[in-house]
Amino acid sequence: MMAAEAFEQIVDPVELLNGILERSWAATCAAFDTSGDLPDMRTLFDEADLSIPDQAAQVVLVNMISEIIQCVGRFSPWYTQPARAFGLTSLRNPLTNQTHWVLAPEAIQKWCPLLQELAVAIQKNSGLIQAIVLVDGLMEATPDEPCATLYCGCVPPHAIRLRKSILQKTDIYCDSCNQPFT
Repeated sequence: MMAAEAFEQIVDPVELLNGILERSWAATCAAFDTSGDLPDMRTLFDEADLSIPDQAAQVVLVNMISEIIQCVGRFSPWYTQPARAFGLTSLRNPLTNQTHWVLAPEAIQKWCPLLQELAVAIQKNSGLIQAIVLVDGLMEATPDEPCATLYCGCVPPHAIRLRKSILQKTDIYCDSCNQPFT
């Protein structure tokens, strides 16, 4: 009985993170009367500084809204709306002279509970997010290359699939047993 109770308490951090991202995506889609698949992690966390979770949460929401704007159908009332109606405003970086989207103050207020939930998830899972974004980027860089299945030293071993060129560039270690995947 004790083993079954302990098993029920084990929670996969990837599933928790994906759950929060999916709920956030569903909420933003519902707010703007759109639908679509959750964008990949690289798109969601593009330009996000994970060392500042509150700011990273805002960047993730901006990236979600930017993706939603592209999904708005031609017959939607949102189709002709400016970015500000979606809660986005542009900001110019004086050092680089580049313009990027940020949340408008009223959007920060509107999405405050969602932003707080995202910030907590980012703070708790920043290493996981970095790993997912890195591996996704490496996998995308070599799309035609065959994959290899690697195992760590855990019992039973964890398995991951990676492109062979990734293994030539770096060693990847298991978080559980601290052994390299081979």
